[in-house]
Amino acid sequence: MKSWFSLSCLAACALLAGGCMMKSTHEQILHDEKTAAQKQLEETRQSLTKQLNEQSEARKACEGKLAATNQAKGKLEADLAARQMQIRKLLDEKGALSQEREQLTAEQQKLSREIQQLQHMREAAERRSAEYRELLKKLAKMIDAGSLEVKVRNGRMLVQMSSDVLFAPASTRIKPEARSAIEELAATLATFTGRKFLVLGHSDSTPIHSARFPSNWELSTQRAVEVVKIMIEAGVPPQMLAAAGAAEFDPLVENDTPENRATNRRVEIIFLPKIDELPGFDQVLGK
Repeated sequence: MKSWFSLSCLAACALLAGGCMMKSTHEQILHDEKTAAQKQLEETRQSLTKQLNEQSEARKACEGKLAATNQAKGKLEADLAARQMQIRKLLDEKGALSQEREQLTAEQQKLSREIQQLQHMREAAERRSAEYRELLKKLAKMIDAGSLEVKVRNGRMLVQMSSDVLFAPASTRIKPEARSAIEELAATLATFTGRKFLVLGHSDSTPIHSARFPSNWELSTQRAVEVVKIMIEAGVPPQMLAAAGAAEFDPLVENDTPENRATNRRVEIIFLPKIDELPGFDQVLGK
C-alpha cells in the first residue's frame, strides 16, 4: 500500500515535471517566434523606410528635373516669342522695302517718261524752229516787201497778211495785186509736206449788217475761204487747208483808232501742230 502510494507520488511528480517542462518549452517557442516576427517586422520596416527614402529622393530629383525643364521651356518660349517678333519685324521691314522699291520704280518710270517727253518736246521745238527759219528764208523777199509777216503768237507759228492789202473795205473780193502774193506764199507752204494750215480771218470791231454778212463772223470767215481757194489753185492740196473766222474777238491791239483797227483786220495762215508735237499728248493716247 505504501509502495503504491509512493509510486503514485512519483508518477504525479513526473507528470508535474513534464507539464512544467512542456510549458517552458512552449513559452520559449512562442518567445522565439515573437522575436523572429519582430525581427522580420523590423527588417521589413527598415526596408520599407529605405525604399520610402529612396522614392523620396527620386521624387525630389524628378521635381528638380521638372523645375529645370519648366525653366528651360519658359526660356525656349521666350526665345520663340522674341524670334517671332523679330520675324514679324523683318517681314514688316521687307514689306516697307518692297513698297519703297515699288515707289522708286514708279518714280523712275515716271521720270523716264518725263525725260522722254522733254526730249520729244525739244525735238519738236527744234523742228518747229527749223521750219520757222526755213519759212523766214523762203519768204524773206515778201517780208522785206511788206506783203506779210512771219511771227509766233500764242505758241503758234503763223503768216500774217493785212486785210487792207488783200481786200477792199467790207469786201471779200481779193485785190488783183494781192493775188500774186497769195500764190507765191502758197507755193512756199506747199513744200511743208505733212503740215496742215488754218486760214483764219479777223475783222475790226466795226459792226456790219448786210444780207450777205449779218455780222463780222460771216465776213471774216468768207475772207479766209477766198484765200484758201487761191491757195488751192496755186497747188496747195486741199487736205492741208482749213478756213475759219474769228470776227473781232481776237484783236492784236485795241480798236480805238483807225490805225489800230487796220492792224486788227488781217488774215492769218497758222501752222497747225501735229499731235506728236503736243506736250504729253502721246501719254494721253497711251491711256
